[in-house]
Amino acid sequence: MGAEAAGQVLAPPKATNGVPELAPASDSAARMLRFLRQYAREFLNTRLMDERRALPPALVSDFAEAGLFGMVVPKQYQGQELSSVDMTRVFIQLGAIDANLAILCAVHNTLGTLPIALFANDEVKRNVVPRAARGQILTTSAISEAGIGTHVRGLTTHATKHADGSYTINGSKKWISLGGDARYVNVFAKVQDERGKALGITALLVDNRTPGFNIGPEMLTLGLRAVPQYDLTFTDLRVPPSALLGVEGEGFSVCKAAFMAGRVVLAATSMGAAMRSLEVAQRFATRREVATGRLSENGRIRQIFADAGAAIQAIETLVFRIGTWRDAGQVVPDAWYFCAKILGCELAWRTVDTALQMLAARGFLDTNIVGQHFRDYRLFRIFEGSTEAITVYLGAIMARNPEAFAAMVYERTSAPQVLDLVDQVTQIMAKRAGDTAGRHVHAAVVGELVCWTLMAAVTSGIANNSAMHAYTASWVERQLRDRLRSAHQDLYIGDLPTTEEFADHIAGYRGMIGDIDQKRWPGEEWRVDPLLRR
Repeated sequence: MGAEAAGQVLAPPKATNGVPELAPASDSAARMLRFLRQYAREFLNTRLMDERRALPPALVSDFAEAGLFGMVVPKQYQGQELSSVDMTRVFIQLGAIDANLAILCAVHNTLGTLPIALFANDEVKRNVVPRAARGQILTTSAISEAGIGTHVRGLTTHATKHADGSYTINGSKKWISLGGDARYVNVFAKVQDERGKALGITALLVDNRTPGFNIGPEMLTLGLRAVPQYDLTFTDLRVPPSALLGVEGEGFSVCKAAFMAGRVVLAATSMGAAMRSLEVAQRFATRREVATGRLSENGRIRQIFADAGAAIQAIETLVFRIGTWRDAGQVVPDAWYFCAKILGCELAWRTVDTALQMLAARGFLDTNIVGQHFRDYRLFRIFEGSTEAITVYLGAIMARNPEAFAAMVYERTSAPQVLDLVDQVTQIMAKRAGDTAGRHVHAAVVGELVCWTLMAAVTSGIANNSAMHAYTASWVERQLRDRLRSAHQDLYIGDLPTTEEFADHIAGYRGMIGDIDQKRWPGEEWRVDPLLRR
């Protein structure tokens, strides 16, 4: 895995066919791709997985045999040790097939196993990582809590470090993918010593067989129903000194290693779904006759399809560039990962929405592939940081040093049409708002501009590859210019109502719609009868 810390960036590789010169897929990756395509054709029923909220019983062992649970694991620990580019290829394929399968593999490989492989001590690695790579156990991370969202510093889960180096964990986590199924969970908690001295946020590896590990109810989600989310509660849960991942008090480093890799994976997975959805929509359009002829020949439909194709090709260019840089051992600044998460997931889901719209009434049928993609991939705009939250965070960070941002773009492109826009972006970065609300809005505008500038930088070199590549480069540049034109209007919040004024406005809805909270919903009884309990 490549480095993630900020630092000097080397020149990008030469682009061919819209992406950097990519080496052929390794034998391991090629085998996985063949397996997944055959498995999708001959064994999967995604509709049943969705309805039953469960994976087929044989799927985990089948995926384990194919090596899909050891993608990031070094060969010395019986993993596949895929390159970043190869892993991107595999997740694009998974995303095109089913979001549940993609999330199963993404959570286990990046959020679960990767931090253990990078930060656990040697003994723990020898004991846990090979079993995870073989799919004998599943892994995940537990960071989210009900009241903190992406504000990791607001963690309430805490651990006390004892004199013997062990830790006792108390607290709860929410919305944990694989939380009820993973044998090992990377738990992030605020640590203090027995005298109450704060030691910082720390990552601790927890075996779910440990007393005090409690699995709460499964969340009934809109999509991704076969890979459920769980609540976890830790009550006086004691772990040994060997549970420590990385350095005590430096849990952010562990978190970052998992999340940065995971953000590119989410973009690649979303892109696979967008490709599949647009493929289905285009297939329909070439067969559907309308008043003007074939739907695919209608000028407006052609434009919509071209824009959707450009969005997909832009994501493709970005994720493979990042993968190539990582495989070359280059330092990839964090902004690129945020760009992948923000634009990758946003543009891909918009493409799925476009495909659903193009299918018209057929798109509204939940059995026609795209409908399930519409539900499943909606989460990706929230997963591992919502678009709005991380856009504001990115914008706030970048606005502190506009010169560094400009230098980062100049390192990646020499296209004059892009460089001419960088100065405009840095000028907006330099603006300062007087109040808190204004600063938040300014950061959001800057964050979005940063993402589109980076996307323009990587797509500017592909224009000569084909007619579609030229359209993609032009389309991305137009998106950046459009956002620059609207930036000044977006920054104006002079007539923004106060929080209290808006709350009063919403309270007025009750006069129109009444009190309709459902208070007497009987539901289902799952508890064991008291007379039958031990």
